[in-house]
This record gives sequence, structure tokens and C-alpha cells, in this order.
Amino acid sequence: MLWSELQIATLREDNHPLLVRAGYMRGREYLFLGKRALAKIEGILREEGEKGRALARCGVAYIQAADDFVAESESGGEVLVRGTRYAALAAKAVSMARPPALADPEGDLALEEFSTPGVKTIAQIADFTGLPATSQIKSLVMVMEGQPLLLLLRGDHQLSVAKLPGARPAEPEEIRRWFGADPGSLGPVGGPGIRAVRILVDETLRGRRNMIAGANRNDYHLRNVTPGRDFEAEFADLRQVAEGDACITDGGPLRFSKAILLDSEERILSAAVEQNRDADGIALPAAIAPFTVVVTPVHPERLDAAREIYRRLLVEGHDALLDDRDARPGVKFKDADLIGIPYRINVGKKLAEGIVEIVERRSRMSTDVPVGAISIPR
Repeated sequence: MLWSELQIATLREDNHPLLVRAGYMRGREYLFLGKRALAKIEGILREEGEKGRALARCGVAYIQAADDFVAESESGGEVLVRGTRYAALAAKAVSMARPPALADPEGDLALEEFSTPGVKTIAQIADFTGLPATSQIKSLVMVMEGQPLLLLLRGDHQLSVAKLPGARPAEPEEIRRWFGADPGSLGPVGGPGIRAVRILVDETLRGRRNMIAGANRNDYHLRNVTPGRDFEAEFADLRQVAEGDACITDGGPLRFSKAILLDSEERILSAAVEQNRDADGIALPAAIAPFTVVVTPVHPERLDAAREIYRRLLVEGHDALLDDRDARPGVKFKDADLIGIPYRINVGKKLAEGIVEIVERRSRMSTDVPVGAISIPR
């Protein structure tokens, strides 16, 4: 293909994302170069029966996190959790929680209802009682298959919705109908309809006792709530992992980092570009680069010879591009580096001796070869 026909629009401003500067994208729309790279990635995914091998061919250093494949990236929209022989996305990860900030009161203490006017949040009830969030039971209501589901977590923990596929948050009017109270006053004990509600309790509440929960009565809470004694407890892993948790494999620390979920061609291309770049632009592997080789006439009088080399490369089955623009050599070289073409053939003054220069994009290695002995790796 001819560069002049493609009208590749490269930019020099650093305030644009690299794929935009390199002419792969305009906004969220993939242009010709981007579409070629995505098509090659799609072909590799189709050819390879194993995702890891496909990603390796695409030049992506990946991490397998359970059933997911991810790449660490500061621009990623996921959070990766890693420990010794353990990796998982934060939404699905499990861990050993930090111990409660305060030990539970000893003894088999009786339930005690107390007034909490205007107190709705975990932070507010902690201030009101002087007890930390780890001594509170957080109550959340979800709906699964049309039925209410009461979820109980330690007060300082957050629900991982990914661990409840098919569930949705309950609407306020549904909560009032099922529990007789508003959010902020909910709990597993009391209220006319609580016995008909399925209750799931996070594993961090297993063995806890004498905690504080809502009383299913607006502006009231209960002291001394004990799972398994005061209500039937069905335990499950419900919470998001948190900083300071320990790894389940060895009790060691967990590391949190941003990551890209490699579940589409577009995200694989983004990871490949992020991992295969330098100060001059993109350095994609030949398997997914939009073109494998660009033939660059250094002077206009070398265009005919460059065209002949270009045609021969096409016959040999290479994805070749001819830079036929009337532009300075430096501009052509910088553009080829920016868009990440793995090999560049410079047709310059040494052509009089039957010699051209082959430059490898990644290593910057330059080699003089006879015109008749040009060989480009596939």
C-alpha cells in the first residue's frame, strides 16, 4: 500500500494518547492502521487454542488471574490483587481480613434495643456508640430472582457485587415493604417479615458475637447481636479484599495494582502498545503490526527503485508499505518509528553500489544488504 493513499495522520503533540498520535484512532474510532492491527489480533486469537499463547504472540506480558488474563497498566480500569502464588481481580479476590480493631465483649449477652435518632451510617453509629466499624454489622439488601436477600458484612468492609451474579440492589420501597424500616436501620433480627428473608453472612463474621446491627425499626439499633444464635447464619464470601488483608496462600502481604482486562481485541492492542513503546512511539511485534515493513526512498530520485523493492516484497507475501511522500527523510523515519513498523528499508545513495539499509525498529540495529538479498523476518 502507498502511504500517500492511506493519508495516515500522525501527530507530534504529547497531549494526545499514543494510538491517536500514531494515526490508529480518532477519538474512540479506530482508523485504518488500528483496524489492521485489531484484525491481526483477532486472527491470532482464532488460530491459537490457548489464550496465553495468543497473548504472547501479540507481544503482551500477561498475568493469569484465576480465569482472567490481565496486564498490569497504570491506565487500566481493573484492580489486580497479587500475593505468593496468587493473583485475582479485586472484584473476585479472596483474602484473610485484618483482625477487628476491638475484641468482642465476652459472654452470652442478651439483645438490647437502643434509640439512635438520625443515625444511619456505619460511621455515625461508630461515633454514637464509641465502638469501631469492625464492631458493627453492615446490612445490605439485594434482590435475586425476585426475592429479597439480606447481606451482612463487617462494618468496615464493602460488598463485592461480582460475587453475587444475577443480583441487583433493592429499591427503597421494596426495602420498606420487606423489612418495615428504611436503609440505615436494617438488621437480621426483628421486624415482621425478617423470617421470610434469606440471609447471607460474610465469612469475616463467623465466630463473632455481641455486635451492633439495625433493629428493623427506624432510628433504633440492637446491641449484642450474635450470628447463629439470634438468626440463622448462612456464610459466604461476600466482601471486597482491602489494603492490609493477608494472602490466603501464606498469610503474606497482598499487592494492589491497576490492570487491563484482556477480554477484547481493543484491550489487547492497548496493552501491547503500552508494553511495546519507547520515546519515539510504538514498537509492535510483526505479528500484529499493521505493516511488517516500510520501504522508504531517502531521495525522490530513488522512488522508482523503492517501488520495485516494494512490489517484490508484496509478491513474497509481506505486509509492505511504500512511503512515496515528497517529504524529508527525517520526517519519514520519525513517522515510521511512531506507528511501529518493525522493519524499514532505506533506499538511499548506497543504491548506486547495489546496497540498501535495513533498520529494525525495536533494536535500532542497522544493516547494509545487497538489493538482491533483502530478507525480512515474518
